[in-house]
Amino acid sequence: MGRTEAVVCYLLEKARPNPISKTSLMKLCYFADLEGMRRFGRPLTEESWERADYGVVAYGIPNAARQIPGVDAFDYDTYSGKHGTNFCAGPEALAFRDELGMDDKAILDDIWSRHGHWQATALGSESKRTEPWIMAEASGDSRLDLSAMSPGPNARLDYFAKVLERVDLSVQGTPAEIDALEDETEAYMAPLRQAAIADANW
Repeated sequence: MGRTEAVVCYLLEKARPNPISKTSLMKLCYFADLEGMRRFGRPLTEESWERADYGVVAYGIPNAARQIPGVDAFDYDTYSGKHGTNFCAGPEALAFRDELGMDDKAILDDIWSRHGHWQATALGSESKRTEPWIMAEASGDSRLDLSAMSPGPNARLDYFAKVLERVDLSVQGTPAEIDALEDETEAYMAPLRQAAIADANW
């Protein structure tokens, strides 16, 4: 399975036991791609994004979801006569989410925390307020260029500085408790440092 399928499975796992609509799934993946570009200069999925009436779309995402073993697709017609699909993941599909790295999972956790319970219409409206949409609309282009979200030369330093700002340096406790906290902090920071070192644009 590819990165798109792994992202889909992770989001469906977050939603269980509830399904995610086709429209919401696309928008959540889009916001995840934007956040991946902001933090690390790369999207999470392998999709190309376009403008549509109800926000950003990448039809490769619902198409990929239909091909994942263990993902059920429930098709329906809306009251306005339009076609819709809900997706729900079973245990077989959830194994594919483990193909994601810790950085990708952290991004998806953040996206779900922020937008996971939004209605599809609200997600669509929010996608129209993003920089790639605004730039494409201004130029009359249907395709969105996510490179506009790619971090500049000092962006990674700024990101790590924000992470360090959340570290409580006034910790008190026994030596064993402090050692355990340091181990937890190291486990969190290690993949971030590795990603930065591996990035040729660092």
